[in-house]
Amino acid sequence: MSPLLWGALGAVLIAAELVIPGLFLIWFGGAALLTGLVTALWHDWGLVNEAGFFTVAAGAAVAAAMIQARRRTESAEIDAAHINDRAGQLVGRAVTLSEPIINGQGRVFVGDTLWSVEGPDRPAGAAMLVVGHKGMVLVLRDAVEVR
Repeated sequence: MSPLLWGALGAVLIAAELVIPGLFLIWFGGAALLTGLVTALWHDWGLVNEAGFFTVAAGAAVAAAMIQARRRTESAEIDAAHINDRAGQLVGRAVTLSEPIINGQGRVFVGDTLWSVEGPDRPAGAAMLVVGHKGMVLVLRDAVEVR
């Protein structure tokens, strides 16, 4: 088949994805475009080889899309588990103490909210890192400068 025919097939499949969204036609279209490119580079490749290459390229593209979709779904489920856990969302965030931590207890502003915190005794203005939480009390440690 001509590289132009493979390119046209690819363009039709990609355009069909816009009309009939199903997530797979675009990958078949990409495989057809890739087959057209390979056919343009190796002229007398033969229809059987071209069809075989298209089949392998389409299978690899669909498999890659399925793996990516599965990863995206898993990360969305993890994010959904923390959607109402405001304290959990702050873990890993760097903060500056609004008030000193005395006897392991203090407070810090994060955005417009004043949070109770636990951690080592430090003066107000010290840079700290949220490493966890106990209910609505943030657990802090000293922020280490990364170089």
